[in-house]
Amino acid sequence: MRYHEIAKRLKAAGIENAAFEAAELIKFFEKASPISVRTDDFAGEKLKWAVEERLAGTPLQYILGEWDFMGMTFAVSPACLIPRADTELLCQYIVDNAPKGGIFADLCTGSGCIAIAALCLRPDLRAVAAELYPETLEIAKKNARLHKVEDRIRFINADVTEDCLEGSFDMIVSNPPYVSIEEMKEISKEVAAEPPHALTDGGDGLLIIRRIIELYPKRLNKGGTLAVEIGWKQGEAVLSVCRASGLDGHILKDIEGRDRVVLISRP
Repeated sequence: MRYHEIAKRLKAAGIENAAFEAAELIKFFEKASPISVRTDDFAGEKLKWAVEERLAGTPLQYILGEWDFMGMTFAVSPACLIPRADTELLCQYIVDNAPKGGIFADLCTGSGCIAIAALCLRPDLRAVAAELYPETLEIAKKNARLHKVEDRIRFINADVTEDCLEGSFDMIVSNPPYVSIEEMKEISKEVAAEPPHALTDGGDGLLIIRRIIELYPKRLNKGGTLAVEIGWKQGEAVLSVCRASGLDGHILKDIEGRDRVVLISRP
């Protein structure tokens, strides 16, 4: 198989970034150089398998078993949400604002990419990461070992809709499931391949966000911040939740100018 043949098949299947994905598959499974990707003929069985998986709708990231976040590579599997560039805003907030020598908590940690990347970029920090699903938690632990931060992070298998933390923190962050059940009807085939419990709360998209805002500000140290990723249409609704709880919320926008993270300081 040649690059152009693979790209053509992927494009015919409706894959938006067919050329990019064809090159990624060849580079990964054939260990091909950037030049040979487009010039050589490849016949590896693993590549053939990978192409068929992609044509069947399996996300590229799950086929590769890894994906980049904050310039670092993280192990991923169908047990966890795929790291997204949008979430780098939340991670960068930790890196830029956590106090020196501080401790933060990451709720709904998934692959662990937020907490682990922050620890890599801030060697002075420590973290606690909570995840409900044991299989997903194993992925996060694997990534902590991969990036050699396992001595600075403690993992807990817990439901974040009940106060699962002990002690207090300089910062608490979360990228919870916030896609509404109605929005789930319109997601792409690739997104639908991700674990639904990591995408949606099964309701209006605010169920878990409401509980986090209700439960966790009391766990913040003086001057601490609760930072939660939200859907780009949810800003005003989330600020209303904050006001109803007697809290001041501030929206952090992403590079596209869309609402992305709500910041809540301890009263």
